[in-house]
Amino acid sequence: MKPLHLLIAFGLILLFSGNLYSQNNSHPCYIINHLSDTSYGTGYVSRNSVFCMFKKTGTQDFIKFYPDEIKAFRTINGKYYVSKRVEGITGKPRWYFLEFLVEGKLDLYVIGNSDRFFIQKDNDSLLELNDEAAKLKKIDGLEYKIKDNRYVGVIKYYMADAPQLFPEIDHIEKLQQKDLVKLSMDYHKAVCNEYECVNYAKSIAKVQYKFEALSGANYHNAYYTPQYGGLVHISQPLRNERLFFKTGLLYSARSYARKDFRNGTRYNLKIPASFEYVFGKRAFKPTLDFGCPTGIYPII
Repeated sequence: MKPLHLLIAFGLILLFSGNLYSQNNSHPCYIINHLSDTSYGTGYVSRNSVFCMFKKTGTQDFIKFYPDEIKAFRTINGKYYVSKRVEGITGKPRWYFLEFLVEGKLDLYVIGNSDRFFIQKDNDSLLELNDEAAKLKKIDGLEYKIKDNRYVGVIKYYMADAPQLFPEIDHIEKLQQKDLVKLSMDYHKAVCNEYECVNYAKSIAKVQYKFEALSGANYHNAYYTPQYGGLVHISQPLRNERLFFKTGLLYSARSYARKDFRNGTRYNLKIPASFEYVFGKRAFKPTLDFGCPTGIYPII
């Protein structure tokens, strides 16, 4: 492809794949201050969970809040964050907006977009579940790293009054939100009948779908030709709210493939299939696709 054609194609891909995300990343939400007063508006928590942006209903400007300035931030029908002081990446204590996953006899939290999980029982201090790899040296002259799974013993200690859950704990080979949420819920059901456990992660755990209509010019067979189609963006917010699988159907009146391609078969349809990562939080959201975003030919 000529440089000009490549530039035009890149511009069209960026334009059309970005149109789905042209709105601001803010969501209807509310914050709770230290006096337990609630204010409603729109906003979001930063990706590293160290601040939030909030615009109160009826106002024009966003205000940045740090975790030590408010008690909680919650998206309507979505994620719930509470302000907690835990160890930062430098080893020193730092305030974060921890995502509240489960509230019950054993509370479960996570620092968003990370694998740092914390548990709390009976209003004791927060305890981080650690899954660090331990070094095992000098085995046949080589150095190896193995998982120490120290979190298994910690969880069993905290759930000692429900030994029937020990086999479930032993089967947790890696700290994952889905497994820990289920275990926390099971523990509450096993030891408490005074009140119901709250699963705050439940409302965001479902697979989500977003649809995109596409039209524009595509260069093939030495012509710029109109192209139309529809795409579906599929995501699992519980795993990564910025990663999508994108597929759909593209159509062009002029065949994508030349007449002599594959024994004379002509292809007017293509099926795109790629993983798409969305950057940014505001109106401009660049995307990066891996796979075949321009489409592959259907098998005939």
